[in-house]
Amino acid sequence: MKSPISQPCARFSALFFLVLFLLFATSVFAAVPGKEMEKVSWKITAKSVSFDQKQSLYIARDQVIITGGETRLEADYVEFSDQTKEAFAKGNVLLVAGEDAITCKEMQFNLATEIGTIQQGNIFIQKDNFHIKGDTIRKTGKATYAIQDGAITTCDGDNPDWQITGKDIEVTIEGYGFAKHTILWAKKVPTLYSPFLAFPVKTKRQTGLLAPRFGTSDRLGFEYDQPLFLALSRDTDATISADYMSDRGLKIGTQYRYVLTPKSKGTLYFDYLDDDKIDDGTDATQQYRFDSTPQRTNTDRYWFRMKADQELPWDFTAKLDIDWVSDADYLQEFKDGITGYNATKDEFSEFFGRDLDSYDDTTRKNSLMLNKSWDHYALGIQAIWYDNVNARKDDSLSDTTLQTLPEISFDAARQQIGESSFYYTLESDVTAFYRKDTTNTDPAKVSGQRLDIYPKLYRPTRIGKSFYLNPYLGTRNTTWRTDDFVDSDGKDDSLRNRFIIDTGVDFYFKLKKVFVPNFGFAQKIQHELIPKLTYQYIPEVNQDDLPSFTSIDRITETNKLTWTLSNNFVGKTLAVGDNGQELPVYRNLLWFELAQDYNLRDEDDLHADATNVWSDIRFKLEIYPMEYLSLDSEVHWNPYNAHFTRTDLGASLKNSRGDMLSTTYKYTKGNAHTWKTRLDFVLTRSMDLYYSFEKNLDTDKNVETIAGMLYKRPCWDMALEIKEDSSNDKSIGIMIVLKGIGGFGNI
Repeated sequence: MKSPISQPCARFSALFFLVLFLLFATSVFAAVPGKEMEKVSWKITAKSVSFDQKQSLYIARDQVIITGGETRLEADYVEFSDQTKEAFAKGNVLLVAGEDAITCKEMQFNLATEIGTIQQGNIFIQKDNFHIKGDTIRKTGKATYAIQDGAITTCDGDNPDWQITGKDIEVTIEGYGFAKHTILWAKKVPTLYSPFLAFPVKTKRQTGLLAPRFGTSDRLGFEYDQPLFLALSRDTDATISADYMSDRGLKIGTQYRYVLTPKSKGTLYFDYLDDDKIDDGTDATQQYRFDSTPQRTNTDRYWFRMKADQELPWDFTAKLDIDWVSDADYLQEFKDGITGYNATKDEFSEFFGRDLDSYDDTTRKNSLMLNKSWDHYALGIQAIWYDNVNARKDDSLSDTTLQTLPEISFDAARQQIGESSFYYTLESDVTAFYRKDTTNTDPAKVSGQRLDIYPKLYRPTRIGKSFYLNPYLGTRNTTWRTDDFVDSDGKDDSLRNRFIIDTGVDFYFKLKKVFVPNFGFAQKIQHELIPKLTYQYIPEVNQDDLPSFTSIDRITETNKLTWTLSNNFVGKTLAVGDNGQELPVYRNLLWFELAQDYNLRDEDDLHADATNVWSDIRFKLEIYPMEYLSLDSEVHWNPYNAHFTRTDLGASLKNSRGDMLSTTYKYTKGNAHTWKTRLDFVLTRSMDLYYSFEKNLDTDKNVETIAGMLYKRPCWDMALEIKEDSSNDKSIGIMIVLKGIGGFGNI
């Protein structure tokens, strides 16, 4: 962790960045659209109303109310000209226009032009609860204000949690605000001063600088990231960010978005950094390397990623995914931030329903897919390119990564054959496989094409009320054409073929029973029990002389029975509806399933494949015993050595206050062994604490540890977070959100 910044430097940095933040932070105000007041009829009510013919003024006293359109003026005393719509009001003055309001001691105001002067006033804009106060406020237009000795805040009360005061403040709704000699106050304590301040005052999507992000870490140094939002058109926008890192340099990021229709949209990012640091292999640069990746010697670093969905003619749709990164370290180094890996992945998942490869995956998937669907059929065309980052960066490495250029598939969903009792499905595809580098010494590393056709025929039968029988027969015919492929017998035929039969049957029955325990969480509970027996047979076929591109090129001989026992418990309670009637409410309480395979293959074949007659017993569980508790697990247990080969356990416990504890334990033999836990604790109504850690139990090393605090107030929030990752990089982040103005910091 870097040593704390000296006090003078800290004060200067805090002031500088706060001024920048307030200059550019996103804010929204509400404005009532101006109306043609000349066409509005005005009505005056008061305890006393008189008319001065010489001045053509209505003079009203005591409980004065003037209304017209969406405007309402209240005061103790009002002089009003029906000809000019000029009004002078004093004493408990309230002017309401739409959802917004002005209160003051007195005002000279034209109700038609909405121009006037307000003394000792408070302008309340309902959107974001915005208050503008001033000794003298001049409303210079329908949406412009000039304030002398004023203050702005989104907090209620005479002593707000925060406010910004200034000598001369000019505000334009849907424009910008400017102020001189500003001070940020925390309650009655002045905290920061700025000689000049500018801030956007917008309710609509407009071009402007967004809230910055800053923090510090061992790997990057002090960091300040400032984004600029560009509203290019109604359907498009962009964001440009400048991310300054004191130890690494300036990283420029761009994001472009468009939404033409719900099914035609796209988002692309591009980041570039001329890095000041490399991994020269010495101890001096060890904090700039990752043990899991090759040595990084490049300084030009970038990441381009994109996702797009597009509607096409004839009911076709297209999906494009691009993920191209300069080096294997980049995504591990820049997981956080406005355009970091985590933010990008979350946005892609939310808007496109598909995310990115893992940040530590050095082979990145790029694809283009075209699809067309009918009621029972689907046509797909896709090209997939896997970018091997390490091989691309190192010319000495052969790039034998398998590419799909392209694949054309045609599938049929399960459907009835005419009026018969038979059903069928179809899976078929023709695929062209390509490798940049191929080798004759490894027959698996070749290029070629493959045609695969796999129809299945079903004859479902119901026996009585509860028994079901579903036999099926499938035939898989696969043909390959390869380049430079030589099999184990030395044959180099370019065409190869394989025909395999796949047959089996499902037999199951359902038993249901309803219990009436009258528990608090369920008045009735339905238990559904489904025992199931499945048989599958695939004969042995010699495939040693065939190329191998994907898993379907090697179909394993199968002759097995699988038993499955499923249990499902559903609770029913009664709730009172809006009209007072009782409505049933159903909730899943418990589901669990047991399953195991029994191999019927010859014992010699089983020994040759290191396979036992009985497989692991697989147990899956989901339980919701009460509203605030959930448990789920998947466990595989070997009956021969009584050891667990897989254990996934998860639990979540929360209460009505909002406290929550969630934990997951994962173990897979020969692979993962981790434990992750997060605790969220509501300390008070205003403060939340959270702590999480993920640990690799095999190496006894922490993957990531996070501790944080969130302090919530009606008009501002503050979050503080300390994080340490597996590379021992420590970072501290703080985020302060002044509601209605925006947030700044780095969490």
